[in-house]
Amino acid sequence: MRESLTAWWHEKVLPRVRAYWLEIRLFVSSLFFLKNFSSIVGAILLVIGLIFMWLKCYTNHGQSVQVQDYTNMTVKEAKAKARNRSFRVEVVDSIWKDGIEPNIVLEQTPKPFSRVKEKRTIYLTVTKNTAEEVLLPTLVGNYDYFQYQKKLINKGIYTTIKERVFDNKQAENTILYFFYKDEKITESDLKSGVRIPKGSTLEFVITERGGELVEVPDFTCKQLSAAEFLIATLDLNIGNIKADVTVTDQSTAYVYNQKPDPGQTIRVGEQVDLYITQDLPLGCPDEEQ
Repeated sequence: MRESLTAWWHEKVLPRVRAYWLEIRLFVSSLFFLKNFSSIVGAILLVIGLIFMWLKCYTNHGQSVQVQDYTNMTVKEAKAKARNRSFRVEVVDSIWKDGIEPNIVLEQTPKPFSRVKEKRTIYLTVTKNTAEEVLLPTLVGNYDYFQYQKKLINKGIYTTIKERVFDNKQAENTILYFFYKDEKITESDLKSGVRIPKGSTLEFVITERGGELVEVPDFTCKQLSAAEFLIATLDLNIGNIKADVTVTDQSTAYVYNQKPDPGQTIRVGEQVDLYITQDLPLGCPDEEQ
């Protein structure tokens, strides 16, 4: 039985397998097959190459552009410079800043000097045209001028003393009333609710009970911390601290102006307003000197 199967395999099956294999070899090695197979492989490679090229163009793969610093520019200037680098600009928020004209860029996203792809949108925060209004706090429970001044400063409101009225019955620096744009505001007005724009200045009429006079020193060219220390040693009070646009850290800022002016005589307990800038003002001696 086994011999008959072996004979059948050699006589019938093996010759056919060899014939089929020979036909396959001849077909694969034929010019017709090689030509068509090469065409198919070439077409596949071409399609793959075109897909990668399209993806590279679509995503700008490996290409980036540095974002300029648009802060302190006007919106118009920022848009023009962004357009030159194929960026789009969109204003997403506006904040009122005292002493800064409207439509000035305060912040941007992405941050300056970061690298992004072309046609990216730059989101800007700019200054408002008008200040938002704030509700003035009431005087109930605290009529002290300097305590009330702190509340106003936190709301972005400045203060100044318009007049001192002699009064031995009330404590020194007690608020009697104050003015906004020459309009008198009383305690009853505050209870009804008074709103004014941020950055406004209120003029106060407060009490005094007499006291010694002090000559105001020159605080210009001093760091704010040093000026505050000197004001405290003279038994004076720190009034409004007005920072210009350069100030990023008040603790290291310098005084470039003050009210009252140096040499004026004021009473103990009165306030001194300071105007500060981040860098040492022009005309001031170097710190080493």
